[in-house]
Amino acid sequence: MSAEEMVQIRLEDRCYPVSKRKLIEQSDYFRALYRSGMREALSQEAGGPEVQQLRGLSAPGLRLVLDFINAGGAREGWLLGPRGEKGGGVDEDEEMDEVSLLSELVEAASFLQVTSLLQLLLSQVRLNNCLEMYRLAQVYGLPDLQEACLRFMVVHFHEVLCKPQFHLLGSPPQAPGDVSLKQRLREARMTGTPVLVALGDFLGGPLAPHPYQGEPPSMLRYEEMTERWFPLANNLPPDLVNVRGYGSAILDNYLFIVGGYRITSQEISAAHSYNPSTNEWLQVASMNQKRSNFKLVAVHSKLYAIGGQAVSNVECYNPEQDAWNFVAPLPNPLAEFSACECKGKIYVIGGYTTRGNCWRDTVAHACNPALWEA
Repeated sequence: MSAEEMVQIRLEDRCYPVSKRKLIEQSDYFRALYRSGMREALSQEAGGPEVQQLRGLSAPGLRLVLDFINAGGAREGWLLGPRGEKGGGVDEDEEMDEVSLLSELVEAASFLQVTSLLQLLLSQVRLNNCLEMYRLAQVYGLPDLQEACLRFMVVHFHEVLCKPQFHLLGSPPQAPGDVSLKQRLREARMTGTPVLVALGDFLGGPLAPHPYQGEPPSMLRYEEMTERWFPLANNLPPDLVNVRGYGSAILDNYLFIVGGYRITSQEISAAHSYNPSTNEWLQVASMNQKRSNFKLVAVHSKLYAIGGQAVSNVECYNPEQDAWNFVAPLPNPLAEFSACECKGKIYVIGGYTTRGNCWRDTVAHACNPALWEA
């Protein structure tokens, strides 16, 4: 049995040995080269070159691509480990951050037309690299990778939205009719079938799920076809159990649970969001003010925490910054009032003042500028 023919790939002052057969199998570039009839296609015995010279690529990117080709595909831990850390395809003297590594890898894989490697990247999209992969997919014309990144960003919209790099990609549209990346993701986020979700302690009573075993669930979904409630696979986080008087609202198809008080009557400022796309809870930035029995309203892609027990201030949560900021306060502290959004304004209706007087006036809060109007 004849030994497998190896070729030397030279980049700058380094040579990389790789199987010629695997090069032809994995790389459209080398397949076309070795079938072209040119001198480079000849074996060394037939007068072909001893070394195949490449220019314009980076050593780390080329090394990863050739390592992939030599191995006949990706091995475990190649490029990215299970948590997104770099794998073992780069020498210690070539260490670099993942953004740079991805850029040079995609450049080399695109130049050498290693389709199987580019397809593998579809499963390597992570929260810490999706924006860079999306940019690279645009630069090198990789529609499948671009679509994979878009799907990932839709699922993890708020987590991606607050990354500084997002605003470099999500610039406003340049031409009439164009849609910004942010708007595109937000619209995709709102597609699907609406589901009614209930939170609480459902041991018995009219909302008792059917069927369930073991510990009673704290999250239920309603199925219209059967007219029954069923437990969700995920329950409330432990620090939300036995919390009462919290504010809740839907923003970009995330369910937010904010503030409230524990059974010890201690008010809290913590905020959590539930992502139905992943069935996971995420703790977000806490409010500046502890509050309970307040109203949480979504307006213009932001949340407003209004009032509370003997509290008149209003806080605004911006998911792009994952931060709360105070805005114009209520004219008077109120209890047991109603609040809703209509045409970009927050309407606060009725309630009781701290002196126990019934407040019959209706006031509207214009989000921009933040002023209260009678």
